[in-house]
Amino acid sequence: MPASTSPGTCALCGGAVTKRSAGRHLDACASSHDASSGATGRLLRFRVQARGGGPWWLDVEARGTATLTSLDDLLRSTWLECCGHLSQFEVGPYRYVVSGGGPLNPFGRDRSERTMSAKIGDVFRGVGAEGRHEYDFGSTTELVLKVTGERDGRLGRAAVRLLARNDPPVWPCAECGQPATAVCAAHYVDSSPFVCAAHESAHACEDEAFLPVVNSPRMGVCGYGG
Repeated sequence: MPASTSPGTCALCGGAVTKRSAGRHLDACASSHDASSGATGRLLRFRVQARGGGPWWLDVEARGTATLTSLDDLLRSTWLECCGHLSQFEVGPYRYVVSGGGPLNPFGRDRSERTMSAKIGDVFRGVGAEGRHEYDFGSTTELVLKVTGERDGRLGRAAVRLLARNDPPVWPCAECGQPATAVCAAHYVDSSPFVCAAHESAHACEDEAFLPVVNSPRMGVCGYGG
């Protein structure tokens, strides 16, 4: 598996960064790409990664007054959404879920449950604050979030924005070592579930087991296609 210190690209200027250098780059680049007008407010920068490791990472910036729903929407659209599954954040002693009762307690909230209408700046209190995000409570994709920066700035009408992300890793075909184009969902936990187009027919599983190779920790899970 590719190293977790993977290369990436700044979504604001298109410049090359790495997982390690992205923070220093964004210290200057983010403010230079602020909106030219509008109110100035508190902005929080997050590093988001797959729980348990892997080459995937995102840097995201959010207005402190935006809701967790806005952050959930960005994570879904960038990395997660496949079949409209439920999701939640866990920060400190609380779980933050969609309104109307939580996915783990559908008949009513308990004392540890809140809704995603909570403001990001109230939930994540400052640099160093950490939390977890879960999407799909059957084939769960778990992410970890950490506040890595805070500043005053302008995002304009946006509540959250993508700052940088890892470049797509190259996964070798188990048969020939060339870049793979598909992953076998039935064998994804194995060491060699990847195949190129030329060797799909050599794999033991039917075509229905194949999902595309995509730049996401949800690759190979459920019906996710990127």
